[in-house]
Amino acid sequence: MVSLGAHTSMTERRADEATRDAVAWLKCEFMLDRIGEPFEGTIMGVTSFGLFVTLDDIHVEGLVHVSALGADYFHFDAGGHRLVGERSGAVFRLADRVRVRVQRVDLDDRKIDLELIDGGRGSGLRRGGRRRGRARRR
Repeated sequence: MVSLGAHTSMTERRADEATRDAVAWLKCEFMLDRIGEPFEGTIMGVTSFGLFVTLDDIHVEGLVHVSALGADYFHFDAGGHRLVGERSGAVFRLADRVRVRVQRVDLDDRKIDLELIDGGRGSGLRRGGRRRGRARRR
């Protein structure tokens, strides 16, 4: 009975992985005809190597590589879930809204590369770590 349970669990995990792989391939296939198109999206992941952005309405995720963020050096703040530009002070945080363009789609690796439009200004980019909105009074 134990061996049947282990076999069933392994088979289910393999099926889940195959489903995720097929969905990723289909998303890439869908995006092949949209290279160069602009999209609105939300930063859903921040890593030392870039920003994972989920595109609105179509729920496709792509990567804006840190090298595509401009001619600045970006420090990764894991606790704050953000990238901070050393010279510019540009800040990209989790849940920021950005405008991106589809730059490249790789069907074999199931990856979508994105680039910021206008450096992200006016669409979630904050400078100096300050949040938009009213200032707090002391």
